[in-house]
Amino acid sequence: MKSAIKHRIVTVAVTLPLFFILVFLLPHFNHLSLNIVALSASILGALEVAAFFRKREIPVSRLLFPLLSATLPIVAYLEIAGVVQPAFSSFWLMALFILVLIRGVLVKKEKDLADVLQLISSSLLVIVYPALFISYIVRLSGFENSSIIIIFFLSLPIANDIIAYLAGMFLGGSTRLKLPVSPNKSMVGFIAGFLSSIGVALLFSHFFPRLLLGKTSYAVLLGAVIGLLTIIGDLAESALKRSAGVKDSGKLIPGRGGMLDSVDSWLLSAPVFYYFFKMIYG
Repeated sequence: MKSAIKHRIVTVAVTLPLFFILVFLLPHFNHLSLNIVALSASILGALEVAAFFRKREIPVSRLLFPLLSATLPIVAYLEIAGVVQPAFSSFWLMALFILVLIRGVLVKKEKDLADVLQLISSSLLVIVYPALFISYIVRLSGFENSSIIIIFFLSLPIANDIIAYLAGMFLGGSTRLKLPVSPNKSMVGFIAGFLSSIGVALLFSHFFPRLLLGKTSYAVLLGAVIGLLTIIGDLAESALKRSAGVKDSGKLIPGRGGMLDSVDSWLLSAPVFYYFFKMIYG
């Protein structure tokens, strides 16, 4: 337990200053530096998803579809940079879906038809998870005051994850939910993490009142929704790992596991957070 806490402390101690540097000191060209990191996370995450399928002996390209997934955050960046029209991302996503379907049609042997369903579904998941969700983090760079908005977004799941972990470890022993996808999760941890997201949203609303148009109700609503999606995102990735029969998605980060283990809490939250600000800013 002490080792796990130590690893998490080290990870946070390294990650937070890195985010600060990327967001506030290197905001040039629509946060190009941060978005390169997001692109790298998309590729590494897609490779880990592809590895999940291979663990189950489900056919999926080791390289093609992870690389295609990288085009989603790239297109998102090109949109906010004004290089392509806003509708291009929808067109490109549809083009990728069509490409996967074509790949399923072009089987060489009749006996391979039995694997087409698995081939198509696995390829689609590798393309969209996590890249499609990460592309919405990239889109945050297009807002006015984007640096504060990005830090706001990153802070919500980070606080949720840390508080939920500590509360669950020290107070949640008798409230273990014994969920099949994550047996060690506790009700205390869930509640503490959920409330921490609301608390962080209220803090940002207080210190940056124009961020949420000065409305406390917006802060509570956004914090609650992101708090819930952070938990669901973590459980969804746990379900994928359980299905693949692995404990961690990889060994990239000591104490955390793979890339998916590190970004899972942000994934489902990113589109909702983006569209929330899109709606209130018009």
